[in-house]
Amino acid sequence: MNQKLRKGSPSAIRREHVRGRWLYKADLSNAREHTIHTTKQLVGFLIPWLMLALPFFLATSRAATEIASWGLAFLTLLYVATDAFARHREFRFFRLGPDLSLAACLFFGILSIVANLAQIGSGHDAISLILKGLGHLRWIPLLYLFVYAWELFPGLNRVVTVLVGTVATTALLVWVQHFQGVDWLTGEALPNAPTGRIPFFVPKGFFGSTEALATLFACVLPFPVAAACLRKEREGADRLTWIGFGISVVIALALFFTYRPGFWWAGATGILTLLIFPGERRFKLLASIAAAITAVWLILFIPYGSSQVDEAASSTHASVLERINAEEAVRNEQHRLQMNLLVKIWESAPLLGIAGAPLLTPQDADATTPPVAARYDSVNVYFLILARSGLIGLGLYLAFVLHHLLNTLRLFYEIPESHHRHRVLVAGCFASQCAFHVAGLYWGTMTEAFSMNLFILVSSITLYMNEHYTHGLVSDDSAL
Repeated sequence: MNQKLRKGSPSAIRREHVRGRWLYKADLSNAREHTIHTTKQLVGFLIPWLMLALPFFLATSRAATEIASWGLAFLTLLYVATDAFARHREFRFFRLGPDLSLAACLFFGILSIVANLAQIGSGHDAISLILKGLGHLRWIPLLYLFVYAWELFPGLNRVVTVLVGTVATTALLVWVQHFQGVDWLTGEALPNAPTGRIPFFVPKGFFGSTEALATLFACVLPFPVAAACLRKEREGADRLTWIGFGISVVIALALFFTYRPGFWWAGATGILTLLIFPGERRFKLLASIAAAITAVWLILFIPYGSSQVDEAASSTHASVLERINAEEAVRNEQHRLQMNLLVKIWESAPLLGIAGAPLLTPQDADATTPPVAARYDSVNVYFLILARSGLIGLGLYLAFVLHHLLNTLRLFYEIPESHHRHRVLVAGCFASQCAFHVAGLYWGTMTEAFSMNLFILVSSITLYMNEHYTHGLVSDDSAL
């Protein structure tokens, strides 16, 4: 019997390996306990692999991201439900911190669905409204289940390492796509970059969307920057510092190649928010990134074969900037029209909004179709939340964002300086959230499966760490 018990559950083995704790008791001579133990073995075997696979899918596939995310959530829920029937439970529920704002977001979101159902009645439209409305709220239960997955199967360092490594590799491939000009998904030619006659292209990565690609780079860039800049307890730079330097430059250049100034600002916001944390070598890193982008700019856009290189180069650089600004102005005008249409939708239900309502495009502005039947296009996510959830929903979402950011900032200063990796993680998560919220000004980040799951993954890390550092349960920066 004891020999069998040493095997433990997958969760207990993982927690012992990372935290040095053993919290598993089971009487395998009892048929019920034996069944529970076997179910845990089957379910728990898959969860750590999904946790490792999710960062890879976040950079490569929308469909795989959704499958891995919901698979992880379902298996975690199944593991917790199975454990609830055990005589000695491994798992105990705990509060995340911003529970009140999350519960309020969920409650008023469901209330908005019910209020709109009363107007629509029954039928196909009602079913569509319920599915869309609940789909827009799915990030809340997913966030809880992600945190509980970390609690059962810790391993933050390896998952974030996979995420940063995958994004850095994707950034290098995007460099190739920038010059090659082929969409990997369809095999079709990519749109030309705003560089005039110089044959460069706007990359779309594995998503077929430049906005999604730029959001990925902007939100992951803060992690290597934090690794390179955060002050350590001992003097000198180690391998983590230099790796952070290199990856920061690689991802920053890939973000530059998207030719989306709005997402440049998102990436810059993520880097600049790291200045509030104690660090060193910041000037070197920022200067390195600026120098690398400047060098690439000069190499790519300098006109060769001209007798007046300096004058022609200056003219070419100016024209490239003018084209980038002109394209951005067109996108801004498109977004302005879309936001005006969202405001019209919101005005019909200012408090609770129209749950599940997609966006009317400017082409649909004069159409007679109701807002619920209109198709969706990317836009400022805050106006989109306003149209779907009203003033109450938007206010609660912003309250959650503010509360979560403040908790993350407080958590950083509760972590001992000797736990350097965990301090890097928390600082990176804080800056990543800031970049994500700025990116939401330029497209619907919370409506895109990939970006929403990326936000959930990053947010769940700090919520999980906050639970353990608040109760003093962390031995070193290899735990959790």
